Amino acid sequence: MTFNQNIIDEMIRCPKRMIKKPLPWKADRGQYRTEFELQSIDEQHFFTVFGRYNEKFNENFSFGLVYFPKHEKSSFEIIRCNGPHGEHKQFPHHIYYHIHKATEQNIESGLKENSTVEITESYTTFDESFRFFVKYINVIKSDVDSAFPHKQGSLFDPL
Repeated sequence: MTFNQNIIDEMIRCPKRMIKKPLPWKADRGQYRTEFELQSIDEQHFFTVFGRYNEKFNENFSFGLVYFPKHEKSSFEIIRCNGPHGEHKQFPHHIYYHIHKATEQNIESGLKENSTVEITESYTTFDESFRFFVKYINVIKSDVDSAFPHKQGSLFDPL
């Protein structure tokens, strides 16, 4: 599939329905992980969402959207929202809340598709990040509310 920025942006922003509910958070090598599946409402595009957070440093989290083009055996992580995850000389953005986005230029250059990073103030907690993420990638609100009821507490709480 040939990607251009319009296609990437459309895959991020197209309305999506949850077709497989989230798995319970599961501990795996120092992180808790979950995932669920989405499909565009026109049923032409398939995605998975992954979530993870570090068991010792909860601000170290990610929510990502992976696109699986039809008729191809490839996948592309097209957006990922991260919390701060430690200072690093090569990656100074790691100490901030930040968003990785796929770009046409990165894909064409053979770089990791989501190498473009922007620091954000759109969220400052795990819960805010999740709410921002599902709204930004345009998951049908009733699907989100059904799978993740708004309640006092945190997404870290067992479902």
